[in-house]
Amino acid sequence: MKKAFYHCDIFTLDHEKIIKDGMIITEDEKIAYIGKMEEERLQDCEETYNWSGKWVMPGLVNSHVHIVMNILRGVGDDMLLHPWLTEKIWPLEAKFTTDLAITSSKAAIVEMIKSGTTLFNDMFNPIGLDVFKLYEAVKDTGMKGNLAYTLFSNDKGDEAIAKEAYDMAQYIKKDRSLIRTTVAPHSPYSCSEELLRSSVSIAKDLDLPLHIHVSETEKEMNDCLSEHKATPVQYLADLGFYEQPTIFAHGVVLTDEDVALLNEKGTSIAHNPISNLKLGSGVADISSLNRAGVNVAIATDSVASNNNLDMFEEMRTAALLQKGTHKTPEAMPAYSMLKMATLNGSKALGYEDTGVLKEGYKADFISIDPRDKVHLQPLENASSHLLYAASGKDVSDSVINGNVVMENRVLLTLDEERIIYDLNYYYKTL
Repeated sequence: MKKAFYHCDIFTLDHEKIIKDGMIITEDEKIAYIGKMEEERLQDCEETYNWSGKWVMPGLVNSHVHIVMNILRGVGDDMLLHPWLTEKIWPLEAKFTTDLAITSSKAAIVEMIKSGTTLFNDMFNPIGLDVFKLYEAVKDTGMKGNLAYTLFSNDKGDEAIAKEAYDMAQYIKKDRSLIRTTVAPHSPYSCSEELLRSSVSIAKDLDLPLHIHVSETEKEMNDCLSEHKATPVQYLADLGFYEQPTIFAHGVVLTDEDVALLNEKGTSIAHNPISNLKLGSGVADISSLNRAGVNVAIATDSVASNNNLDMFEEMRTAALLQKGTHKTPEAMPAYSMLKMATLNGSKALGYEDTGVLKEGYKADFISIDPRDKVHLQPLENASSHLLYAASGKDVSDSVINGNVVMENRVLLTLDEERIIYDLNYYYKTL
């Protein structure tokens, strides 16, 4: 089916190309035409959307998130990472049921779609859950992303945990839906050496990326140096990481040798600036990572440590932090940050056909209607506004894989009112 979206200004993020009064025609899941408005092209389209005055850009990519945790917003504020996990988050997650996890995940997807995210990278705590039922529910939302069973060492035993993770990853990969997966050991400090090695084996056997929390805090760095005589980045290298594409969430505390290794191995960093600030973990030096050639993507982490999934807010915070910490406004140009939240994220997640608007790429894009929003004026400075003034609440429409999933802020694949009701019901059961 052909669909046309027209009379809009298109920020392609393809070498900063902007198309005024432009037009996008999608055919099935891909962009068939992108360019200047041509009325005659409308005749061949089954569906047409007049987006006059709207700004269109690639959908945002949330490169590290925990959607099952969406019900834990506001839990454990003002705590450091490790006591926050052990005293608040993990005890509550142990009480989760599958139905609660599904509702929480749907709430996260509502929030992501309504704030401009079209692709996400998740890892979730599987304890007590029917992980296959959770996957099927997430698949039916129309969202695109990676959903991964998180491997922790616990009383179940490493062998049983690895088998469960393998079975789910294999199931998702064979299903070939909009939801893919990764192999996601939680972290070097929560997984035994055996489980980390098993994670690498699963990733190699199924040809999947690895996704893991790494070098998030000074405590993690110091503990790893004490126990393994190596930094977390170097310790994982010794265990066979980097033999598959790898996404490291955080990378706040890195040595020069770590950075060189990340660049050499093509490892991506998912930068979570607001979560790192809220948990008192520090500020990742993504400007230096960029200069070193490391692929840096942007992420929100969970709402329990953020406390929202607004990637526009995340981009702006990330850019301003680099300018402030490096004491130069040139530390993070606007275009570079927009690219991190789109194309770099797609690359990190292994999606080579999205993150930029061009013919032949997947039709993943969003629109913003600035005409009645005083904070997005003057209209001529739109390129600046997308980073420094816009928020997720400004997103009007969302197209994922050629499907319109939100039109004029009305969700078409999810019952937002019911999800809000159910989320509050399940929270009272914790």
